[in-house]
Amino acid sequence: MEGASLGLHHYQSNTQDNLQPSKVLVTTFKDKTEVAKNIFHVNSAKDLIDQSLAQQTGCVLDRLLKYNTDFMEYIDVDMNEEELKDLDRYHIFLSTQGTQVECVEANQNQAQPHTEGAGGQWETEPSASEACQSGPLEKCQGENDGVHRFDAPNLVVLINNKAPSVLAEYEKSGTLSLASRKLLVRTGVSDLVERRGFYPSNADKLMLAKSITTIFPSLKIKIQEANEGFEHFYDPVSHCGFIELKLRNLRRNLHEDQRRYRKRGKSSEASGVAITLQAISEGEEESAKDWITATKRIRPSPENLTSIKMGMQKTFNNRRFWISSQSPTVEEILQEYPRFVDMPYLIDAEFARMFPGKEDLFLRKWEGHIVPKLLKVATLENENDPSEPSVGEEIDESRCFRALKLLTRYLPPTASGRSKGWTKCSVKSALSYILEVKPTGTSIPSLLQGSLEAAAGAAGVHQPKLVCIGHPSTTAQYIIVARNDKVAIPLQDEGLTCALDKLFKMLWVCNVAYPVQLESVYSFFEHVYDMPISGAKRSKVLELIAKLQALV
Repeated sequence: MEGASLGLHHYQSNTQDNLQPSKVLVTTFKDKTEVAKNIFHVNSAKDLIDQSLAQQTGCVLDRLLKYNTDFMEYIDVDMNEEELKDLDRYHIFLSTQGTQVECVEANQNQAQPHTEGAGGQWETEPSASEACQSGPLEKCQGENDGVHRFDAPNLVVLINNKAPSVLAEYEKSGTLSLASRKLLVRTGVSDLVERRGFYPSNADKLMLAKSITTIFPSLKIKIQEANEGFEHFYDPVSHCGFIELKLRNLRRNLHEDQRRYRKRGKSSEASGVAITLQAISEGEEESAKDWITATKRIRPSPENLTSIKMGMQKTFNNRRFWISSQSPTVEEILQEYPRFVDMPYLIDAEFARMFPGKEDLFLRKWEGHIVPKLLKVATLENENDPSEPSVGEEIDESRCFRALKLLTRYLPPTASGRSKGWTKCSVKSALSYILEVKPTGTSIPSLLQGSLEAAAGAAGVHQPKLVCIGHPSTTAQYIIVARNDKVAIPLQDEGLTCALDKLFKMLWVCNVAYPVQLESVYSFFEHVYDMPISGAKRSKVLELIAKLQALV
């Protein structure tokens, strides 16, 4: 018994050691105003919340945020799964509106006029407040849409705080005016941006749309059997609606370092290439929308190629105007025009319409003229790698890869005149901003994994580039990867030259700026395409061009 007693005492001692409270810093906000900053010794998130509520009587919990050292931001946490550690920092948001809202809603429910329903039963007409307590919302409180809940109750609290006139109007008239609907969307999107940033996921936008139509049932618009009635707020198929439009308008005012990608201007004046944008008439816009829908639905196959090409041609003016004026992300462009992914040669056709007569200049000049001269310059300057095969033994793919490496060496990243998007880059690592080599057998989905910060570096901007599965000196598969937008475009077996050609054209088609580290390299490519050379630092580029032209 004594041994058992000692064992029990040892177990209890270990248990107490494991339950040592954590020392955390808690900043408390009441109705979004900071009211206290305390150091708590707690064992769980529930204890933390209980202590905060004990100090601030008459309040209810609104949000709990924890400081994330990776992102250097306060982010929402799950109270049931949160593990506390010493020196963690939390923001806890309390609201005095919660209890008031419940009381007001209870009084309103008691005052509701009764109507006689079927079978002599007396019923009340559902109000916007009741929509959050019964019916469809009662189910969605316990359901998940992926990892997101239909957060209608919190949206009601938000509207009560920020736009109470919206609920009042709906309670009075059963619908919303245009001004109130805009205020509702503006309030919801502002909160969404505050919690998720300027690029919320499709699930976040879908959650907000469903929450709105749950709270305001009369706002549902069902025009066909397939839709559910919320699509005018956000349609996950076409990526349109009031919510998406508001987000795009907000993103238009972002600084360059806040964007996922750095964008070109509305015209390419910096590069000396003028692209004429034509305003789209209402009739043309309706026709273009029909063709956009058709090209989305048509199965990508050789039999449908003629119809798809016709659709892309019919929507060209609409597409260029949208991309240049609205600056959508690569993800948004490829969601609107998915055939660019299925049929990458449509990128060639798009570039040809943008720059007539220049679409095949790179393919004609690169291997036949530029590559031999770059290799000759390396020979004259004794910069050949001894490990490289001799010229007679070298295949075209190997020569092209070696020329690309030489080009990044002759036009290296410069420390002077650093612009936004710059991260420290050595000559050796410069190649990785245009071409990354992965071993044979690497899966395409794995190329999109990993944190954006690790991929993009300190600047948080990572432009699309090529990924080679296999070695570029042999037969390999090339993929255009835009990791920020989780987009991968597998290219056909055309080799490195064609892959470089596709990448350059894709940047122009999607209106994405060159990576800052390789602006000089891309300026050289502009020369190959017979386009005016862009960039403030052109001296190295012009020097190399003169050197190549001097060679016979």
